[in-house]
Amino acid sequence: MEEQNKDVISSAMKLMRTLRRKENPAKHESRGAGRLLRVLQENDGMSSRELADRMGIRPASLTEMLNRLEADGILTRQPDPADQRRNRIFIQEKGYVLLKKMKAVRQTEREHINKSLTLAEQEQFVALCEKLTKSLEDFRNQAGEQ
Repeated sequence: MEEQNKDVISSAMKLMRTLRRKENPAKHESRGAGRLLRVLQENDGMSSRELADRMGIRPASLTEMLNRLEADGILTRQPDPADQRRNRIFIQEKGYVLLKKMKAVRQTEREHINKSLTLAEQEQFVALCEKLTKSLEDFRNQAGEQ
């Protein structure tokens, strides 16, 4: 009975916090900056509005992040030739260097974590995460229908 009462969500959230937490992160190596750069890498030249929508954040929050990254030469905003009221956002060389560094750190962490589980445990963990994700999505969809 006690095994069924384990708080799965708290354990999953603790794991995610640990994965996201960095000891003394370097400037611009925050989770948000990394995510922004990854989205831009796939869609360089997006508008601020498109980027905010894609990231699921408020435009004001994005503007603060863009201001910091632009001030340090990580990215640049340029007027849209088709609509001068809109800016397009582009990653600069310094941003690509930062993105490469962040990806290397993430890959090293991924390899370290994978080494702590056997292949069978990795497969089981992935299957359990997918099962829990589907269960939560189904629950939320049902709750929305009521």
